[in-house]
Amino acid sequence: MHPRFTLYIIIFASFCRLTAAEADSSKSYLWGLIQFSSESDIEYEPGYRKDQFLYRREFHEPIKFLPAEVRYGVFIYGGGGADGDKIKSDWMRYEDAVSRFDGGNLIARTGHQLDIDFLKTNVFYALIRASWLDMQTGLNFRYSNLLIPGEIDRIESWGSVNPNWDPGKMYFAPRVLNFGISHTTMLQWYEPWYIDLRYTWGYAYSKFYLDSNKEFLSTPTAFGPSMSFSLGPRFIIGGGKKSNNSKNKQNRFSFGIDLRYAYTKFNDINDPDDITPIKQFHLQDFGIHFTFSIFYGGRLTIGDKAKNYYYRKDFITAHEHFETFLKDFPNHSNRKRAEDFLVLCKEKIPIQLYEEGIAFEKKGMFSKSISRYLDAYKRADSDIRQLIQDKLDHIAILEIEKADLLSAQGRADEAVTMMEKIIHFSTAAKDKIPLYKARHLLQQGEKALSYGFYSKSLMLLDEALQKDSHLEFEVNTLRYQVATHLVEMANKVSDHSELRSAIQMLVDASEMAGGLGEKNEKILNELLIKFNADQDREMTGRIDQRMNIVRQRAIVKESTPPLTVGMTVPDIQSLLGHPKEIIEKKDNDGSSIQMWIYPLEKGGEMYLSFKDYILFKIEKDA
Repeated sequence: MHPRFTLYIIIFASFCRLTAAEADSSKSYLWGLIQFSSESDIEYEPGYRKDQFLYRREFHEPIKFLPAEVRYGVFIYGGGGADGDKIKSDWMRYEDAVSRFDGGNLIARTGHQLDIDFLKTNVFYALIRASWLDMQTGLNFRYSNLLIPGEIDRIESWGSVNPNWDPGKMYFAPRVLNFGISHTTMLQWYEPWYIDLRYTWGYAYSKFYLDSNKEFLSTPTAFGPSMSFSLGPRFIIGGGKKSNNSKNKQNRFSFGIDLRYAYTKFNDINDPDDITPIKQFHLQDFGIHFTFSIFYGGRLTIGDKAKNYYYRKDFITAHEHFETFLKDFPNHSNRKRAEDFLVLCKEKIPIQLYEEGIAFEKKGMFSKSISRYLDAYKRADSDIRQLIQDKLDHIAILEIEKADLLSAQGRADEAVTMMEKIIHFSTAAKDKIPLYKARHLLQQGEKALSYGFYSKSLMLLDEALQKDSHLEFEVNTLRYQVATHLVEMANKVSDHSELRSAIQMLVDASEMAGGLGEKNEKILNELLIKFNADQDREMTGRIDQRMNIVRQRAIVKESTPPLTVGMTVPDIQSLLGHPKEIIEKKDNDGSSIQMWIYPLEKGGEMYLSFKDYILFKIEKDA
């Protein structure tokens, strides 16, 4: 296939690939070997473009060793004429004035070549510890030969000058063996492939005469220096996974194609039999080589990932990755660059956190917003601390407004929880907590009152008033309600502690209302008589007897009416009396849970579980 036709196919295929990729979020060229992310919605950190061009893979593992690279291809000796169809006029020099041999046609100057580099090491890295550019130096061996050598058409005329120069039908077919040094520069911007720039220098040996049977004559021979240049892409296969650890020694492979130019000067001709007038000849060839190589290293590291995060303005992740890179690669040649990036990340993290906090705040995600602001505040310098504090103050105002509303709705416990989340940055929230706790006690006291726990209600109301004296009106109002209930059931009160509470509440109610009225005053006097009688019984040693009576009342008999879930505490007390034991604890949501234990008539115990003073579980011993 003609080279130009092949080039047209490649260009067309690349264009088709580009067209197909337009619908995707990324663009790719040359079958995905070159890829670009969609950057329309990405705002990169300044310096990104420069970095992509000059320092694209600066933290990658250097390619330290290349065991072997094999090249095989075809070439043409030439350089003269419009299309290299003739050898340059000075390509061959002679001992005497003889007619010049032009090397024959293109077919006669076409050959094949085997070129091997081996044991190449990264001298550039070893000398100056640079890893952004991989340069390999090693040994080189090259063998080349013509495929269809051309006959020397000047033999007969040369014989007229010197008979020895006309040995008959002869062919000019230099077979070249070259030994030298190979130096390669590997330019890699993208992971799947790289550009290989190569220079070789060495010393060549050649036999160049074929007899009529196309067999090489032992003489003449030629010696001289040789050099070459080549350029071409390499496509990486195998072992291509990214590595964060330098301990990963897995080898990798590459294949590619090279365009090559070589120049060899055979200035020293050894012709002991004097069969040729050729005193020296210079060969320049142009060829194309297919290549295959094996190498170690060259993978991206976590440092390259870190830099990518940096330019995408994720300085937190970048900072973490750079720290890991410096730990895993303490001797990396670009360690100083990583340390510089680390400093930049540290400076920019507060700004990133501040901006993230703003984004969360706009979405109403205040918990995450507060977390970002506080983290930013701890890391920030004085320039943006005030901005962060203003944001925190604004959030505190909004949260306090919500807490006030919750408290007013009878959810003061939730208000306390909300304030506890922001007290570490808001003094106003800190001041609000005792008020909400007092309000919560007040609400709990009101709930206890509704379920008939008058002593419990009074205790909670007292605690609320101690925490916040501004609740005196609300507390006294509820106390009056307690007193009213006690008045209504005064004739049923027999417990000594309840008698004391009832009397105190009636006295308080009397003071608040300016009297209880004739009926209620009478009830108060009766309660006082009961209370004094109770005290007399305690003084005469009858308290034990009374306790026994209470315990007997607590024994559940078979004749007791059936209990049902949903009964209230007063309902249970009216049926069973006081329990043998009460166990209290808090549920996960903060509500009160009680277990009342009653002995059974025929042995064993019954367990009644209350939540918010409502019976929800009945259990008995088996």
